[in-house]
Amino acid sequence: METKQKASYVRKVRRRCGFDEEWMVNPVGRSGGLTLWWSNVLIVNILFSSSNIIHTSVMSSTLSTPSYITFIYGPTDEEERRLCWEEVRKISNNIRASWLYLDDFNDILAQDEKRGGLPRLWRKILNFKSFVSDCGLEDLGFNGPMFTWCNNHDNPDTISERIDRALGNIQLREEFPNLQVFNIDPARSSDHHLLFIQCQYENHKSKKPFRFEAVWASHDHYLEVVKESWRNFSEQDFSGLDLFLNKLKRCKRNLILWSKKEFPNIVKHIDLLKAHMAELALQDRSPQISKGLLDVKGELDRLLELEEQYWWQRSRINWLAAGEKILASSICLLLKEDRGTEFRLLKMILGIG
Repeated sequence: METKQKASYVRKVRRRCGFDEEWMVNPVGRSGGLTLWWSNVLIVNILFSSSNIIHTSVMSSTLSTPSYITFIYGPTDEEERRLCWEEVRKISNNIRASWLYLDDFNDILAQDEKRGGLPRLWRKILNFKSFVSDCGLEDLGFNGPMFTWCNNHDNPDTISERIDRALGNIQLREEFPNLQVFNIDPARSSDHHLLFIQCQYENHKSKKPFRFEAVWASHDHYLEVVKESWRNFSEQDFSGLDLFLNKLKRCKRNLILWSKKEFPNIVKHIDLLKAHMAELALQDRSPQISKGLLDVKGELDRLLELEEQYWWQRSRINWLAAGEKILASSICLLLKEDRGTEFRLLKMILGIG
């Protein structure tokens, strides 16, 4: 990253952030300056360093990493940028393994990567495209906002560009087929987005734990769903604790399916009802319109009460007190007559007196 700061200050920030090692290129006055930080789980060798480039080889005994990673701060001057690309072309000639090349290029690959201001000259875009192709690189795409830099001026003088990106060669794609690039919103002191590269990205959505909604108990058919789930269960394949746990699992599954039908998106329905009320209020007040307003208001009040209960439950630290305990009490009502093993077990697990 570009530092614009003295080495002593950069070193202090690095230690505060918990990084073990560093490489620095000192700024000239209050401009420029590069620094690279890494933890000691990586073995990083600096192969080339200049005021705009830090080229490294990377190894690790515990992490999968690209063999080479090059960090760039592209000059704003076109001629200086051309000379910088020539230096990287030389670097590319010696690379025979996976290569990740990233950071602030101060260049774009297409006109739609700039919004506001004058269009980028096609000559500059074609020169950058040629450079990327000559190095055997390709754009690795992104997740998140498209534009990674903004001049932070008010409209109509706002200019946004995608000048921060990650490039990679074929070997990188083959070694890390799930690699993903994320554009992260900038810190307050920066006009650039952060680039976060995840080489072994796995998009495994974690399964949400079952959460009983207290508003379900207000529905007229709630107890019927619980009764049907608990009682209509074959006892031939299970016994004892297995039978109890499978009944509980089925009850939870049926409640989730039932709730999706009976309790759709409350916020969306509230907005629709409010819009409908506004439309009715603009019409001439006839008996039919008045009745319609009363009906809509009644339904709106009901949904607002459910929404209040929904958020009240989420404000509690103990979900069980507001939610699962209601479900447990409902099941206990079904088992209370015989005072059997399931009833005593449920009371013991959920602490119902």
